[in-house]
Amino acid sequence: MLPGSWAPNVDSDGVDGKIAGVAAIRAHDPAFNENAFLAEFQRLFFAVLEAWTALKPALSQGVMASLIWEEQKAQVAAYAAKGWHNVLSQVAFTSAVVAGALSDSAFDTVTVRVNANSADYDVDGAGAVIRGDTQPWDWTEDWIFQRPSTAVTGQPGTITSQSCPNCGASVNVDITSICPYCDAAVISGKFGWLLTRIDRV
Repeated sequence: MLPGSWAPNVDSDGVDGKIAGVAAIRAHDPAFNENAFLAEFQRLFFAVLEAWTALKPALSQGVMASLIWEEQKAQVAAYAAKGWHNVLSQVAFTSAVVAGALSDSAFDTVTVRVNANSADYDVDGAGAVIRGDTQPWDWTEDWIFQRPSTAVTGQPGTITSQSCPNCGASVNVDITSICPYCDAAVISGKFGWLLTRIDRV
């Protein structure tokens, strides 16, 4: 979490707390819309999972706060050094709801409770399963997003063509993409929120 903030959720704050939090965000950002936010979240969710399973941390750099991204980058490097990678096969995005929200003098914070289904296991360089569960199972996580409380909602993110900042190639970008020519991250910048924490529920 960003300094001086905490993760709101319905378990501790109740539904009324969540509704009040959304209203507080909308008070300074009338364009904030839960459904539009969740649509953007679903695309970001798969980008972050791909960054992890494909060992491409650059893919999530523009949508994660620096501390959590550095942790993911270090974990990816450790896996790559061993020749391992994590497999989340048959990933099914079941549902996502805004489970908590607040706005104070420093930050807007939104907790998204996501339900998904997948297998989750590690394999070595030869493809042998090292640990984990090869059978799909249901899991739930809270993904916490934050931004400065002075920020406002931009235009909804869409797949657009823009130039790679590294090599100049044209890249189709949703929230985040990897340039197919130089492997640099290309970020649309339209989401405006950073992922600061993930909690398994």
